Amino acid sequence: MTRTRRAGFTMIELLMVLVILGLLAGLGLLKYIDLKATARTSALAGDVRAVELAVLNYYADFEAWPAEVGAGTVPTGLGSLLPGGLNVSFDRQFYMLDYQNVDLGGTPLIGIAVTSTDAKLMAKFTSTFSGRGPFYRFGGTLTYVISAPTGLP
Repeated sequence: MTRTRRAGFTMIELLMVLVILGLLAGLGLLKYIDLKATARTSALAGDVRAVELAVLNYYADFEAWPAEVGAGTVPTGLGSLLPGGLNVSFDRQFYMLDYQNVDLGGTPLIGIAVTSTDAKLMAKFTSTFSGRGPFYRFGGTLTYVISAPTGLP
């Protein structure tokens, strides 16, 4: 009796291929999630820089800082100095900017506070920016200081 050899793959070989593909897909998904957080962090850096430049230009034009407003709201007079969607609202899809003008005994502290409801994204913001002045972490808020009582940071 002669045995004929059949062409094809065994069940074990097919299962091994599926396991390897599953592992690669899992790693790819994790990398994709991290890349999304990195892209949002880059968007935040650009938004903070745009607001900083707008605030400094406002100060150069009027020799006064814009007035304090609520979180997510663009300060009066600043909209024309901001690009894109920032001129309408500081409420971004994944984070919110809050312009700060705090009076410290006649000397203002000017900054931009950042908050997010996504704890992982806020952790990414904090790990990227915190500890590198002029970014400071206070509780659940990351603040970028534009001008302090001792002058620009």
